[in-house]
Amino acid sequence: MDTATQERTARMFEHMKPDLEATAHSLGVAQRVIGSLTELSIVAAKENARLAAELQVTALEALHDSQSAALRWHPAWSEALTDPLRLYQRGFSEAIESSQRALTLMGASARLVVQAADRLQTAATETGRRIRETLNGGAENRH
Repeated sequence: MDTATQERTARMFEHMKPDLEATAHSLGVAQRVIGSLTELSIVAAKENARLAAELQVTALEALHDSQSAALRWHPAWSEALTDPLRLYQRGFSEAIESSQRALTLMGASARLVVQAADRLQTAATETGRRIRETLNGGAENRH
C-alpha cells in the first residue's frame, strides 16, 4: 500500500513539474521586472531630492540678492529730498539689475529642471530596456 501511494504521488508530481517550472520562471521574471521598477523609483526619488536641493540653493541666492538690494536702498532715502533725480536714476538702474538677476536665476532653475528631466528620462529608458530584455528572455525560455 505504501508503494502504490508513493507511485501515485510520484506520477502526480511528474505531471505537475512543467506547471511548477513555468510558475517558478514566471515568478523570477516578475521579480526582475519589479526589481527594475523599484530601481527606477529610487532613482526618481534621489533625482527629486537633488532637484529640490538645487532649487533651494537658487531660491536662497534670490533671497540674498533681494536683501542686498534692500540694504543698498536704505542710505538712498536720506538723499531723496536733496537729489530726487539721482534717486530716480538709482531706482531705475537697480530695477534693471534686479530684473537681470531674476532672469538669470530663472534660467538657472529652468536648466536644473531640464537636466533632472533628462537624467530621469535616461533612467526610465534604461529601465524599459531591462524590462524588455527580461520579458523577451522570459518568452524565449518558455518556448
